[in-house]
Amino acid sequence: MNLRTVLPPVIVGVLGLGVLSGVQDTGFREQIESKLTERAQGALSAAGLDEVEVELTGRDADVTAPTDEDALAASDVLGDVDGIRTAVAYGPDGPADTSGGASGEDEPLPEADASPSPSAGDSSSPEATDPPSDGETADGEAAEPEDEEPKREPTREEREQAQEDLVEIPNITFVTDSARLTKDGRAVVREAAEVLEEHPEVEVRIEGHTDSVGTRSHNQRLSERRAEEVVDRLVKLGVDRDRLTSKGFGESTPLVVPRTFADLEKNRRVEFIVNN
Repeated sequence: MNLRTVLPPVIVGVLGLGVLSGVQDTGFREQIESKLTERAQGALSAAGLDEVEVELTGRDADVTAPTDEDALAASDVLGDVDGIRTAVAYGPDGPADTSGGASGEDEPLPEADASPSPSAGDSSSPEATDPPSDGETADGEAAEPEDEEPKREPTREEREQAQEDLVEIPNITFVTDSARLTKDGRAVVREAAEVLEEHPEVEVRIEGHTDSVGTRSHNQRLSERRAEEVVDRLVKLGVDRDRLTSKGFGESTPLVVPRTFADLEKNRRVEFIVNN
């Protein structure tokens, strides 16, 4: 049998199956997103949240509302929708502030015990004792400290490998002049979370950079907000916050001297720096 005549049809067939599989996977994902979007919009409409926008990436939802309160309420509603894995709330200025949900009213005090407490002079009452202080047992003896397993420091090779993997991640993009992630930006942050899960010992600083359009003070604050947004998103995706810090550099450290729009785009970036 002549391999030169047999191999070409086989190779073409294998490549064709690969392309067909990729098309089917993409179509299947889009079908899932479409169905989940319909369910989400129906649930939000039933809850009276018609002004809330919902965007699905796979099974992860992002909801955007005119107020933080509506965004948080919509996130709670979508949390009960079958098939949706996560729902992140965005208000008009970025991620919804969960601290604003408190009503401000005092919590009701627990009901008092109806049984009368023994008087101080009642000889039949048990002797009042003070609770043991920190570091002491109930008998007054010093308590032995619990053995805590020390955190393992990553090796130099592990840090270098983590840095190489993080450098390979595409640039994270945001909505123009805001700290709100684009759909592609959210996908890249998920990719970064997966890399950090593969290197659980390393600690990382997220650095935000902007282009030189606008004032220096505005760009400095914008870079800080964008770096903080990436940290918040990573934490929501399961990364331990203790491993993450953020810092904004504004327009002070450009990658290239900006002469074209493409140069400006290169200078707008978020970098992951593994701590030594």
